[in-house]
Amino acid sequence: MGLVSALQIPYRESREGFWGDQTSTLNWCEEDYNISFYCAEVVNTLTNLVFMWLGLRGLRDVISFGHSRVFILVFLGYMVVGLGSMAFHTTLKYEMQLADELPMIYTVCIMAFATFGYKRAPKVQALIATGLVGLAVFITVYYLYAQDPVFHQVAYGLLTLSTVCRGFYVMERHVRPRLKQRNPAEVEWYMRNMYKLAVSGIGMFLAGFFIWNIDNIFCHHLTASKNRILLPWSVLLEGHGWWHILTGLAYHMILWRVWLNRCLDGKETEFMLDWVPLRSVPRVVPRVGGAVQGNGFRKTQARLILNPGIPNPPGQHLSRKNTVTQPKMSISNEALQKLVREIESQAVAAQQQISLVRTQVAAKQREMRLAQLTRNEIAALPADTAVYEGVGKMFVAVPVPAMQDKLGSQIKEIEAEVDGLGKRLHYLETTAKNSQEHIKKMLKGGSQ
Repeated sequence: MGLVSALQIPYRESREGFWGDQTSTLNWCEEDYNISFYCAEVVNTLTNLVFMWLGLRGLRDVISFGHSRVFILVFLGYMVVGLGSMAFHTTLKYEMQLADELPMIYTVCIMAFATFGYKRAPKVQALIATGLVGLAVFITVYYLYAQDPVFHQVAYGLLTLSTVCRGFYVMERHVRPRLKQRNPAEVEWYMRNMYKLAVSGIGMFLAGFFIWNIDNIFCHHLTASKNRILLPWSVLLEGHGWWHILTGLAYHMILWRVWLNRCLDGKETEFMLDWVPLRSVPRVVPRVGGAVQGNGFRKTQARLILNPGIPNPPGQHLSRKNTVTQPKMSISNEALQKLVREIESQAVAAQQQISLVRTQVAAKQREMRLAQLTRNEIAALPADTAVYEGVGKMFVAVPVPAMQDKLGSQIKEIEAEVDGLGKRLHYLETTAKNSQEHIKKMLKGGSQ
């Protein structure tokens, strides 16, 4: 208490401001112009800088690491929300209020497109985009007419809820089965960390919403307390500022979708989630040295450095600045044994993956041969021959040329999948071979 009483800066006595009278339909618990003549709500304005920092960070990663381009729009919208909110809290003008609230709707609509339109046919994507644009226009027009903040809040909440629910559905319906097929040994590890990321983002958003309501309901008591303890300590009681910080950190939910997309694409061995819960901001970054078994996010990177012989996944290369030169050092027998066990577990997991990939290649090759035989048989038939395609428990008539085109496309897709599996098989075999060589070298070195 001595420090609090020794450092107390009083608020401004005059509450006149540069921007004049309020015209917005909303005002918050932070008293107007109580700190600066030029800014109506200083704390509520400055706390929006979190959107600028995280937005720029996200944009840089999308461009640098080749994530889906739709996230460029998502992060730009995220930053526009922060800029609009800064303008609103600086001026308390109705026009700036719209610059804060409407981009929230537009950004979550872009996020909804990234969620509902992912890997859809172009026509379906166009339909989803048209529907979301129409919805955004409707919300904008009605809000301008009604000027009801509750309508905006409910619309924003429902859009966000639908996007989040769709994300969880995709995780269980699509991501889990694909990970289980590609990487059964680590599917639970991937899913558990994906859920941690999603729940962290949702938790921060809900915590901010809770504080936002407390700030509104108990504003009179909070204002009295702030006038007693004065600056700078009273800043901690500005609940709407905490709402900005916590909803800005709900950025986790955007990264959740980025990581989810990478796993849907089968790129979880080429990218990694660089994140320590509650201690760092998440990033989806390329792995330095390919697929490695691990019990934590940052431990994965450490293991990659300990195993410089493991190659990059197909299509990735190490630059000079990423190359780590390991100095020669002596290590204890206990550390050596631990390192050998880790490399051995990697070799065992690689062998399991090799068997799985070989099975998948054989299945795809059988499927391709069957499609080729069917196509050859159909090619010998007259063009007006009745050909039927099985659809569930029914058979649907299909023209011979259309069936040939469909089988041709199917064969090309299977060839591409077999080629990808072949690259993955080569990568896994190289990983297993290098792991065995590391074990032999370590055992040989340890015996000398």
